Amino acid sequence: MKPFHSAKTLWWGMGLIVLGLAGISTFPLSGPATAPFSGWGYGGFYDRGSYASNGERIYFLGLDGEGSRIAIRGGPPWLKAMGGSCVNCHGPDGRGGFPVMMGTRVPGDIRFSSLSSGRHGQVGGEGDNGHLYTEKDVKRAIRDGVDPDGGRLDPTMPRWKMDDRDLDDLIVFLKTLG
Repeated sequence: MKPFHSAKTLWWGMGLIVLGLAGISTFPLSGPATAPFSGWGYGGFYDRGSYASNGERIYFLGLDGEGSRIAIRGGPPWLKAMGGSCVNCHGPDGRGGFPVMMGTRVPGDIRFSSLSSGRHGQVGGEGDNGHLYTEKDVKRAIRDGVDPDGGRLDPTMPRWKMDDRDLDDLIVFLKTLG
């Protein structure tokens, strides 16, 4: 059997190699460190100057004040594998209301005004579920996955391992959402 070699095949091979090298050269070899998961279209870059506050950075990127991914217990399997943040389930405005991949419930409205008024039901803030959250209750919900009455939140809600400073900053940001 005669091997198939032709000038046309050689030129196609050389062309693909050149295109591959050109594609690789378009990626910067240095620059800002990429975040493990960036949330809603923020390009994957962790830049302290891109966010108005530490709380906003936590909400959108799931990174603590030092730029490290915040550890979790529970929650959807993809969140542990890929990383994520509040925005991935509750949306950019904190209102929730859309299904989460591998979740068991539709996330509720987590704007502080909704949490403190009791109007943060499981379907994007529609309905009153009766739980009035204080700042202390919000911290317990985020860390321990419990509501103000001590009942367990849905297992889709991860239990975030956050320090007091980061939790305080996040609550300040939730208050800005409305």
